[in-house]
Amino acid sequence: MTATAARSPEPVRIGWVCSLRRFWHRHPERGLAAVALAAWVALLFAGHSHSFWGRQANWLLMLAAMMIPPALPMARHVMQNSKRHRRQRAGLLLAGSSLLLWAVAGAAGVGLVWVIGLEGYRRWLLGGSLLVAAVWELTPAKRRALKACHRTLPLPPDGRKADRACCRLGVRYGGACFRACWALMLPMMLAGHPGVGLMLVLTGIAVAEEVVRKGYRLASAAAVLLTVAGMMVLVLG
Repeated sequence: MTATAARSPEPVRIGWVCSLRRFWHRHPERGLAAVALAAWVALLFAGHSHSFWGRQANWLLMLAAMMIPPALPMARHVMQNSKRHRRQRAGLLLAGSSLLLWAVAGAAGVGLVWVIGLEGYRRWLLGGSLLVAAVWELTPAKRRALKACHRTLPLPPDGRKADRACCRLGVRYGGACFRACWALMLPMMLAGHPGVGLMLVLTGIAVAEEVVRKGYRLASAAAVLLTVAGMMVLVLG
């Protein structure tokens, strides 16, 4: 009886290991998730920078932290429809091409804000952009963009054709994501590093709306949340 009791934890341990392995194989996008997590950790220590290149570096970190999580389901789709030996490559091609528009537009916007010298208006820029995001949530264009975020393309399993297909899908998805979430990222572009708390709220909205098949139904709740956040910034500073 004692020997039986001593062996009983073994099946539990094996079952836990098997579950972990299944999760590991079913989620090939885990590498991209790790990149997003690393960006969040870096932002915790980065702080707010007033220099041109510091603002640009903060933008790239915020871009990785906030825009990779909504793209994880699409990356998983691409990687699971690719041959095993090129899954990570396919995911990187999708993520890189989808973030290209964000990187270029954001770098230009951040640079323009720095050149014009709007740093002293950070509070008003942040609060006003949150109210703009609240209004955008309720527009038909936002709904159409969210629907476009779920559209896929046929993916060849291997070769250069597969690489080009991943890039085309990434550009297409990135464009839809940009149309859907530009207003959510506007505070990041105008205000630099507005705080991890607000970033978590904006990322949560983007992830919920893009991951859920009918995420546009969350628009009203998101608009209320963004309005409250914007008013708090404007009133409380």
